[in-house]
Formats: sequence, structure tokens, C-alpha cells
Amino acid sequence: MATQNPANDEWRCDSTILNEIQKTHSIDAKSIPETDALMKIVENTLNVSSKLYEPNGQEKSALGALGPIIHKISCEVSSNCSETQDSLEQRTVKLFRSLEKFNWDSKIAITLAGFAANYAEFFLTDEVYTKNTAAIGLLQLKRLGQKDIGNNGDTVKEIVTKMTCIAKNILSLKIIQDNYSSTIPIDITDYQSASYWIIYVILMCSLEISGQRVLVDSIKGKIDGIGSHFSLKLKESQEHEQEQKNFKEQYESYVRIFCRRHDNNVAILEPLLNCKEDEELIYSKDPKKSIKLKDLANGSVIIVLSSSNIDVYREEVSLIEAFSNKTNIHGRYHNIVWLPIGQCKKEAYATLVSNKPWYYLRYESLVRQTVVLKQYARKEWGFDEKPMMMVLNNGEVIHHDALSLIQICGDLAIPFKRDQETTLWRDHGNNLTLKFLFDCLHDDFTTVENKQISKYACVFGGRRLQKSGEADEKWFADLAGELMKAADFWDNIKLKMAYISANKEEVNLETEIKTKVRENIENNKQGEHRLKRVDAQYVDVDQVSNVNLFWSRVRNIMLQLSILNENKTLEGNMKALLDTTRWIVKYSSLQSTAWFLLGHLGSNEMIFCGAELSSDCLKQINKDINGGKSELIKSYGGLRMALRGRLQEKGFQRINDELEGKHCFKHVVYGDGMKTETGGMKCVICNKAMKKVALYQCCE
Repeated sequence: MATQNPANDEWRCDSTILNEIQKTHSIDAKSIPETDALMKIVENTLNVSSKLYEPNGQEKSALGALGPIIHKISCEVSSNCSETQDSLEQRTVKLFRSLEKFNWDSKIAITLAGFAANYAEFFLTDEVYTKNTAAIGLLQLKRLGQKDIGNNGDTVKEIVTKMTCIAKNILSLKIIQDNYSSTIPIDITDYQSASYWIIYVILMCSLEISGQRVLVDSIKGKIDGIGSHFSLKLKESQEHEQEQKNFKEQYESYVRIFCRRHDNNVAILEPLLNCKEDEELIYSKDPKKSIKLKDLANGSVIIVLSSSNIDVYREEVSLIEAFSNKTNIHGRYHNIVWLPIGQCKKEAYATLVSNKPWYYLRYESLVRQTVVLKQYARKEWGFDEKPMMMVLNNGEVIHHDALSLIQICGDLAIPFKRDQETTLWRDHGNNLTLKFLFDCLHDDFTTVENKQISKYACVFGGRRLQKSGEADEKWFADLAGELMKAADFWDNIKLKMAYISANKEEVNLETEIKTKVRENIENNKQGEHRLKRVDAQYVDVDQVSNVNLFWSRVRNIMLQLSILNENKTLEGNMKALLDTTRWIVKYSSLQSTAWFLLGHLGSNEMIFCGAELSSDCLKQINKDINGGKSELIKSYGGLRMALRGRLQEKGFQRINDELEGKHCFKHVVYGDGMKTETGGMKCVICNKAMKKVALYQCCE
């Protein structure tokens, strides 16, 4: 934040003067080269600096080209002293016209150089006029009239010194602004006002040394105001420049640290956490288990990067907690360290770290974090405030964000390796369709206790509305009942069912559906027509952590497979999985459409369709079984094949056939002839910034 300028604003020109000098300024105005060398010569000439400066060859060449314009301005400054018919303001504007092709800072430098030539000539003549008859004649011819410049001599020297200092500050400030894209903002009218008053004062001082009396003292307040303002701005800009240099150096150090292999993890953890190897890391759940940073030198370490407000991202936190529990149970232990990036108050920090499965820094160590890490993480790793898991292994960063890998692959992601995604899809992509989708919900869905038992996993979601517009939870129970009756036709079938919510309204609906389905299961186990073969169960799925993980996995699978599909055409179960995840997302976005997903663990295949269509097909299957067509149903070879056969008989070949019969799903991207803007989202394929346009969807 910029420091408040204590100087008054009296030096700033009013609109009338600004308009006058702005009219004299060319749109093609340019800066002069080697201004630093020019100002050093001016300082020597004005006796502001006692250190003699000798320009080098390149500077002499550049300054040589300025000789004519400096001589011209020097003459104009002198001639203006004799034009008594014009006011000082008019003379100043006239001088600006001669400088129209130069930038505001260059106007100051050239005018000051021209004045320095006259100033030096006067004092040299004044110094030797008693000893040299030519000097006496020169003084008489120039009508300078007296040995000194009167009582204002010291004032003129003081003002000349101040003007030289101001000019140097303005030129230095301009160099910083030209070289750094992000600097302290300075209003262009400040430069214009400063250049006006400096040239105005130069003319006043020229009049004074020519023997004319002007009120030099009257202008000292404005000069002091300009000096204070630009001195403060230069200081702020230099501090900002140093910050940018430090930022660049720190950023480059992160590049070196994260892109190479080290002897141990500490070489990465020290600069990342900004602490020493003997600093203590506290374990959230049990402070007695706290360790020192050097204890993490070897093995696998997980760094959880997130914004300080991590509790907002419940889905990701739940996934990290589930990962921690599973790795500990399976004997593959990972030390997890949380590193919040950004400002966080001490009280809030204490609350955030409580009862979490990770180590954390003391607050005093946390506040040493810089903004450089946040910028680096955003640019290099795509950090967007959401938690991400960086994996270190024996001095090397092997994965920048293993969280997405866990969301997709679950336990298969462990142990972490380089290029894990490519390896997993290559080796297991066509064989793990159901496991990818269901193992995050509950172990009951993917665990097969007996290979003689044919196990099915069924999940359904969405909403079916009654005529009154209210959700019909009983309809889902009836759907589960039809599925159980159809499954009971075959021997040794184990059926696991669950409802998957997609929003807060459906979370409340799940409670009602669970109750109705379990009542239906109990009713079908009793009476004359009780189910004898099928073992049906409604599985309790955590509608927060596990369901959030399910949707994260669905979206990440869809994203990763879409990227793979751009490079080559997917086949087999991977293509089916991509289509399924796409339409699960599409169905779940509708407000009054229910969906149905049935998977057979033995064949590792799935059926996905609208719940109403599946209900109709199951009812037809049960009608045929009870109507003497059991041999026809048996010929399908199983529950899944029977349902697929009936779906095909109804003309359902693809997932979207049934959907398009009810919704046209026409999308129009309206961008032509319309203003577009670049948003913060990047393309997942080419990583370029994407344009934001309007999207219209039919049949919502």
C-alpha cells in the first residue's frame, strides 16, 4: 500500500495550464537515450556534484546527437529573458512547443541541460571578469550589469540544486516504470505539472542571472512540493522494484528446487515450508506425536496445499481423511503435512488444524510464508485454492497433485509413482470399470466373498416427481422391488443397492428412499410370495464424504478419458465408462429425471439408462416370468443380459436414445457478433485461456 504523501498539492497545475501544455505535446513523443549520463554532466556543470563524470564512447555518441537540440533550447532560454512583452507563463508554453517531440521527463532533462550551459557560462565569466578584459566586455555586451546576481544568488543556487535532484528522481522513476510492468501508479498529469513548473523555474532563474529581478522565493514552495512528491514515489517504486527482484529470485529458486532430485526430502521441505530442519511439526490429532522436519528426510511425504480456508472444501478434505485412514490400515503409511497458502488469523488457524489427520506448522512459522509460493503453485501446478496433494519421495517431487489421481483410481494410486495415470489406464483401464465407480461408496459394493455368488451393484439417483410436483420416494422403492423380483429368478445373486444424491434436496430425499426400500426388502422376505434366492441389501452410504467422492471421481474420470479420447479413439470398457460418466453428469443436472445404473462384478459391465425405462423393462421381465415365459427370460443368461435385451427390444441402443426421446438437449453457443472475454478457466488440453461466451440449452 502506498504511503500517504505529506506534501501539499499546490504544485499541481490547474486544467487551463494542463490543456495548454498538452496541446504542445506530440503523440509520437519519445524519450532521449542515456539520460543518466546527461544528468551527471548537468550536475557537474551546475556544481551540484563535485565528482567529475566522463561519459564513455557509447554515451558520447548518444549525447552527441542531442547537442543541436540542447543548444537550441539554451538559446531559447536566453532569448526568452529579453522578451518583456510576454508573461512568464507564455514563455514557458512557448518553450514546450520547441520540445513537442520529447516525453515529459525528456523535456525536463533537455531544458535543464540547456539552462546548465547558460548558467555555467555566466559563472565562468563572473569568476574571471576582473582578470580578463574579454570577460569584462562579455558581461557588458550581455548587459548582465553587475558582479553577482544580487541577494537572490543563494536562493537561485538552492533552487537549481533542488531542480537537479527532482529531475534525477523523475528520470529514475520513469526508468523503473519502463522496465517493470507492475509498478506504483503515477498520474500522467503529475509528470506534466512537474515538467511545467521546472521549466517555469528555469526561466525564472535565467531572468535572475541576466540581471532582472523576479520573485524567486515565491516559487520555492512549489519546488519543495514537487520534490517531496517524487522523492516519495521514487522510494516506493524502488521498494516495489526490489520486491519484484526478490520475487523473481525466489520464484527461480522454486523452479530449481522442484524440478530436480535432491539427497533427501528436507532439501525441498525447508524452502517450501520456510523453516529449518530442527523446527517442530505438530500432529493435529495427538500433539505428543509431533516430529521435527528432519524426521521426514526419507520415505514418502504428502504436502497438502490449500487456501487457509480449507474447511470450505469438504469434499477434498473428506477424501484426504479417507486416504489417510486407508493407507494407515493397509500398512502403507504416509506422513501428511498441511501447508495453507495465504493469510490466516491465529484463532482461525487453531480451529482449522484441530482433529485433522496431518502435521502442521506452528502459527509463528506459518506467517513467514511469502506470496511467491502461491504464484508459483498457480502457474506451475494449476493451484486454485482447492486442496491438492504434492507427493515427495526421497528428495524428489513425483506428483504435483495426487488428489485427482486418488479421486479417479482410489487405492490403485498407491504407491505413488511418476506417470501413474498413464500406467493405470494402460494396464487396468479396460478391467476396472465398476471398481473405479463404486469402491469409493462402500466396500460392500466391490467385495466378493464367494466366487460362486453373482454379485450386482445397483445405484440410482435423480428425482421423479408426482403430479403435485413433489418428489416420489415410494417410486424408487417400487423400482428396487421390481429389480429384486427379477433377480430372484436366478440362483445365487447378491444385490447391493444405494441411492446417490447430487444436491442438498436429494440428501433429504435419500433418507426417505432408504426407509421405503428397506421396508420393501423386509416385505419381500415374508409371505407366500417371498423372495427365496436373491440376497438384497440397501447399503448405507455416507451422503457427504463418500457421495462427494463418487461425484469427484465421476467428473475426474470423464475429464481424464476425454483427454485420452482426443489423442486416440477409446474402445471397450474405457469407451463405455466415458459415455457412462458423461450421461451420469447430464442426468444428475436435470431437475425431474431419475437415473439407474446396474453393474455386474463378474463381467465388469454396466447398464445405464433412465430409471423409468429400466422400471418398465423390469416389470415386463417379471410379467414374463410369472406369465409362463420363464424359458425366454432364462435364455438371456442372466439378470444383466435380460435387462439389456429388453432395453434393446424397446429400441434403446445407446444411452442418449432414451434421453433424446424426452429431451432434445439442443445447445447453442452464441459467440459470433457478440463481445467475448477471456475468463480465468484454462483448456484442459492445450492449457490456453478459454473465452467466455453465452450458452443456451433447450429442454431443461
